[in-house]
Amino acid sequence: MKPLMMIISVFLLFFSCNSSQTPSTDPATDHIRINQLGFYPDAVKEFVVTGTGASSFRILDENGKSRYRGKLVDRGTWEASGEQVLTGDFTGFRTPGTYSVRIGKEMVSPSFEIRDDVHRAALDASIKSFYFQRASMEVEEQYGGVYARAAGHPDLGCPYHPSTGKQRGTLDSPGGWYDAGDYGKYVVNAAISAGQMLHLLELYPDAVADGQLNIPESGNGSGDLLDEIRYELDWLLTMQDSDGGVFHKLTARNFSGFIMPEAYDLERMVIGKGTAATLNFAAVMAQASRIVKEQDPAWAIDMLARAEKAWDWAVEHDEVPYRNPPDVRTGEYGDNLFSDDFYWAAAELYLTTGNNRYFKYLLENEEPYVHQLTNSWKFFIRNMGFHSLLANRKMLESSFRGELTRKHMKLAGEILARMDSIPYHVGIDYFEWGSNSDLLNQAMILCIAHHLSGDRQYLDGAVRDLDYILGKNATGYCFLTGFGAKQVMNPHHRPSGADGIEAPVPGFIVGGPNKDKQDRAEVEYGSDFPAKSFEDVEASYASNEVCLNWNAPAVFVMGYLEQAY
Repeated sequence: MKPLMMIISVFLLFFSCNSSQTPSTDPATDHIRINQLGFYPDAVKEFVVTGTGASSFRILDENGKSRYRGKLVDRGTWEASGEQVLTGDFTGFRTPGTYSVRIGKEMVSPSFEIRDDVHRAALDASIKSFYFQRASMEVEEQYGGVYARAAGHPDLGCPYHPSTGKQRGTLDSPGGWYDAGDYGKYVVNAAISAGQMLHLLELYPDAVADGQLNIPESGNGSGDLLDEIRYELDWLLTMQDSDGGVFHKLTARNFSGFIMPEAYDLERMVIGKGTAATLNFAAVMAQASRIVKEQDPAWAIDMLARAEKAWDWAVEHDEVPYRNPPDVRTGEYGDNLFSDDFYWAAAELYLTTGNNRYFKYLLENEEPYVHQLTNSWKFFIRNMGFHSLLANRKMLESSFRGELTRKHMKLAGEILARMDSIPYHVGIDYFEWGSNSDLLNQAMILCIAHHLSGDRQYLDGAVRDLDYILGKNATGYCFLTGFGAKQVMNPHHRPSGADGIEAPVPGFIVGGPNKDKQDRAEVEYGSDFPAKSFEDVEASYASNEVCLNWNAPAVFVMGYLEQAY
């Protein structure tokens, strides 16, 4: 293993983690659940405490001096965690500095900061995690520090699996991001993940500056977030067939063991071809074309032409589901309902082309305006269309624009009402696979509501959801690797498990509590309560895996908050 001090120095060099974030050794701190990074001076500031009969709290500075006093509010028992929950609010305290919460003589929270750009380091790391997921490319020491590694998976000459409809031939498909804790590359999840981050750039083109992330493209005159997304989009372009349809994934037949990318020795192949992958490809290509048209017109023209060709294929092949063939066991990302995929693609194509055939589709094929939990790659697709339409609402006729806005604000209001009813002051108390992405997607909805209205209550709601991710949750973990006082150290992530380094690759959002515990045969869970069904062990793919579509909404939310504050 690399020396611990070397690991710490890399965190400081590449991610500027807060100096106040040192692991706690006092078990009393585990009763105070708080955003372990900190708060913007003008933002809502709340925490949860359990296991106490106290009625008040203090905010202490670094010297132990009391700077603020407040009352604890009894929020009742949260059935999802089995806890009696008290909450504290110190929103009125705005003085920048490093602080902790003290309750009585025994309980003290991890230290946290109050300052502008308090989530900047976490934002940068959450984007940088995509760089660490790059296939077909060496991670050089100057960009990755101790996490430098050799290139893996050149993905040249990959044979077609019969499920593609091709009986012979090969495809060169290098680049792109590894999807999750495994080494597969999947079109549908790539599309929504790139799309959510592109949406940040549509709202705030300069949200991530050139040179901000220290990646190989830094200094090329283009923002680093767009450069990182382009690495994925260029791979996606290779997955389109000559007839316009798009292949589903590039993996082996089975998952590899916990080995480094360069040690991988399974045959990788192009697998499947279907309606969902084709429509998601069409949507993100049209979206990206619109966003980069001034900066790179040739690339934008190519992406848009590919998107329209994909749409035409999907119209002619509107019910081609993907299911894993009997000899394939890697991630399925299966779907057999395509109305939401058509909606997202039509929305992006209309906004980019202005062609009324796409707008006509939207008018004639209304989608339910809901936030459907779990599997965002499958169910958040319709929201992607809604959000892009709202970001470009001036292009919409007034009645359609007004109805879409009304429905979004109604959904956001329902989320806020739900938050008020849940003791932890978050809008979700149903925990399943990827529950952390559910919280972050919900926060994204609230950010869009703030963008539409300017109303502070929606921004407060997004902050509360982010607070949950960063420590104000029933497990006490900060769910972003490399950050917080109680850190996730053993994510289900092959490079982190195989590189011989004690600390995992930083910047990943892990899946979070999952009541279904699909890995219970391999993992012993310490709690049966849904909100506590999380284990920081490598084997826990059900609660502790990383995934592109869990990081992407974190990038949007933190990027939005950094701009809003």
